[in-house]
Amino acid sequence: MTAMDGGERLDEGPAALNSVLERPRPLEEIFPLRGDAGRARLMQETWRAFTVGMSARVAAAFGDGRSPPEIAYAIGEVVHNTFRTRGLTLTSYELRRLVAELLAQRQRGRRTSGPLVQFASEPSTGTTTWTDTDAAPPPPAVGDAVFAGPPSRLVTVMPRELADVVAKVRARLGADPFGLPRKVVIDAIASALDGSPSDERDRLARLALSELCGLGPIERLWADSSIRAVYVNGPDALYVEREGVIEASPERFRDSTHLAEIVGRLVRRRASPAAAISLRDGSEGVVLFPPAAPAGPVLALRRGEPGEATLERLVAAARLSRPMADLLRIATRSRLNALVVGPAGAGKTVLLAALARDLGDARVVTLAPHREFRWASASKVEITASPEASLATLLATSLRLRPEVLVVDSLQPSDASVLGGLLSAGARGIVAAGEPPAIAVVPRQSVDLLVSVGRLHGSFVVTSIEDATGAQLFAYQKGGGFQRRATTPSFAGTVHKAGYGEALSSVLR
Repeated sequence: MTAMDGGERLDEGPAALNSVLERPRPLEEIFPLRGDAGRARLMQETWRAFTVGMSARVAAAFGDGRSPPEIAYAIGEVVHNTFRTRGLTLTSYELRRLVAELLAQRQRGRRTSGPLVQFASEPSTGTTTWTDTDAAPPPPAVGDAVFAGPPSRLVTVMPRELADVVAKVRARLGADPFGLPRKVVIDAIASALDGSPSDERDRLARLALSELCGLGPIERLWADSSIRAVYVNGPDALYVEREGVIEASPERFRDSTHLAEIVGRLVRRRASPAAAISLRDGSEGVVLFPPAAPAGPVLALRRGEPGEATLERLVAAARLSRPMADLLRIATRSRLNALVVGPAGAGKTVLLAALARDLGDARVVTLAPHREFRWASASKVEITASPEASLATLLATSLRLRPEVLVVDSLQPSDASVLGGLLSAGARGIVAAGEPPAIAVVPRQSVDLLVSVGRLHGSFVVTSIEDATGAQLFAYQKGGGFQRRATTPSFAGTVHKAGYGEALSSVLR
């Protein structure tokens, strides 16, 4: 499928393509803009920037003797990555329309007529068929994956391969895996995967465990952090919400029995047709059963937002222990300086939000490059960093607002050096979070507590709390849970002066 109309080479005509891209159609003429006005405006700005700066990348997609589906894939990848870097996740429909527009622009710039690649049907439903009009063989079927964004590592395995592993494990166990000890299931999965390539084994094991003991298709979708909600209308009707737009998902349940099995894990006992559900990461939703939902279970699940977290919820979800939460409460009220460190996506923002909300009517100032701390509170001041006003620039200004506690999130190494200077100069009541490279820049002796967080079973856990000397006050151990260490923290004197000495002794007793 490499021949094109008239035998013209695919790598000819970049200049013609560039000239077309310099005069792009407005985005609203390509497809109706959906979502809020802010997203629509950013979409238009990104499209204009794309047509100016990415014409060479688009032209290159037509080179190297690529077939029409390969051309479409290459262009789709360029479009997706460009919009994604500006914080925009395109729906499948939007991405297809933009690719079709670029293909049409290419065609208008060519010397001969006839479409290079065309849609056989409107891309909003089913599988899309691409047709090379000059090729005799039947065209290849190209599904949604051509236009999908980079998926989570958890959803890159072929369904047939996963189904085979799950069937083997069920046969070995001879009972409902969800009701068995997790180690028994893990051992059965390992036996079923014996002989599989080592680079695939870990991924297949996690997928199989999710299918046998977790939420299956829902869990695979939940691994994509850009998805804010999942809606299940039936076994073969799953929808996801991204950037305020609801779109169909390629994930499916095997059948009605499979859907009922997964829903049964969410709602173990039900006394009414409607049941509220909640996950350990703070996500909440609802399930409707027959007769309220005549066609079968209907489910809606929305991801918990970091700003909605509370210490009580985190303790209930076993993200940290009650004594650990009490110690952090004492620390913020005693105006200790604390750092929260962990990898990206480990729950740092969630913990900061819970600490800030726990302070109630105290004067709290939040400083971050995002708006996860935007809940309504008359005593809270929200400051948002941006390229025009960097976090490092705003640090000193935030302290001049005289907060009882200053919450700083997404600390970068360049910001950390400024924060270290403020701490060394005697600033108090700062709780900041960042990844290890940034936190390493801050002088350890100027920090009263170092709180480490990590990932565990799809969510986060506070793995340790240390004082300025590096002595562990609390630690999490796999199999042993949260453990208290017998030690007098280096900040005990400061806490006693603040009036919380007895509370501290109780927590560490």
